[in-house]
Amino acid sequence: MYTHLSKYDKIENDLKLKQLQIKSLLSITQAINENIPEKELYNMYNTFLSWDMGVGKMALFTETDGKWTCVSQIGIEYHLDKEEIIESMLSYRRTSPIKEEDKFLFPDFDMVIPVYHKNHPIAFSFIGEIREKDGDVYDQIQFINTITNIVAVAIENKRLFREQLEQERYKRSFELASEMQRKLIPSELPSSKNIQFDYFYKPHYNVGGDYLDVFQIDHRYVFCIADVSGKGVAAALLMANFQALLRSMVDKYTDLSKLISALNEAVFRITQGEKFISFFIGSVDTKSHLLEYVNSGHNSPLLLNYDHAIWLEAGCPILGVVPKIKSIEIGRELLHEDTLIFCYTDGITEFKEENGGYLGEEFILDFSKDNGVMAPGYFNKKFLNKLQEIGGDQKFIDDIALLTMRYAKNNN
Repeated sequence: MYTHLSKYDKIENDLKLKQLQIKSLLSITQAINENIPEKELYNMYNTFLSWDMGVGKMALFTETDGKWTCVSQIGIEYHLDKEEIIESMLSYRRTSPIKEEDKFLFPDFDMVIPVYHKNHPIAFSFIGEIREKDGDVYDQIQFINTITNIVAVAIENKRLFREQLEQERYKRSFELASEMQRKLIPSELPSSKNIQFDYFYKPHYNVGGDYLDVFQIDHRYVFCIADVSGKGVAAALLMANFQALLRSMVDKYTDLSKLISALNEAVFRITQGEKFISFFIGSVDTKSHLLEYVNSGHNSPLLLNYDHAIWLEAGCPILGVVPKIKSIEIGRELLHEDTLIFCYTDGITEFKEENGGYLGEEFILDFSKDNGVMAPGYFNKKFLNKLQEIGGDQKFIDDIALLTMRYAKNNN
């Protein structure tokens, strides 16, 4: 009779334990569905382990921004985020007792429950002092394992969701920055019957540091192209500042040397020499047919009068490196009957051919001589098509900008 009651009691106790486990499981899954904060989820996990499962010691580790941290614990008063503890912890791949050689690192724990997702660890729970409840201690451990996995996955999902929101915010900010930058590049360039411009601009990261512009000031056409050091948002911000500076000064300074000096001083004040800008600016007087220009450390544009080619190199050092530029040379060229000027940034010269070599001035010169009679728009389009043809699957590794001018003196 006694034996029968003992078996009955055991069955009843097992049933009560299962009911308790199911109740705990439902509570935690409901809390997860209601998206409770992580802190409350940790508290529920702690309560489940200590009260329902009889766990006296526990430490739960999760990873945030590449750093493993003890985010919740029971019965532990000392610091657990030590390098040697983390290193040993990451060696565990499945639920198991603490290895003999690691017991000095984990003196209060008997076992570890690692949680992995696609071979990537997302949590580790160290368990110690498991007091056997009514039932089999093995069942307790199995259920602790189950709840730990559920909680760890919920925490990881929260992290991934925050990361996704951050990425969406970043993406939206990037889209807004890209949209704003597109507005900084003129959609239409001034022209007349004897002077036409065309451009192409493509940033490497949706936003970039290349810049080009054309201004009509009475009978003068001022055109420029620039390349800010670096890529991405930082380069785009400096480019926007530079554009604002130039537009505020271009009417004020008709002398290009004074304009360059003022721009350099302003850029240096902003960057303190940590960033710099290569810059080319030219001014065409449609009455005198004279081009004046300054090349501030930029890729030399090509001027082509029929077959006579000139690289526009006169100028000064790059902008923003020193507070004052000591010497500025003004280049001057008389424009003839039919003149082409081709400006570009270093994204062009750094473009690789399919065989691995870089484009150089010889390629630009040969192409310009073969196609110099084209209108600027057709010239740029054919130039870009040629790059795709010789580059194969090669991609541009930098921002790229082209600005092409055609001057027809005989149309005055």
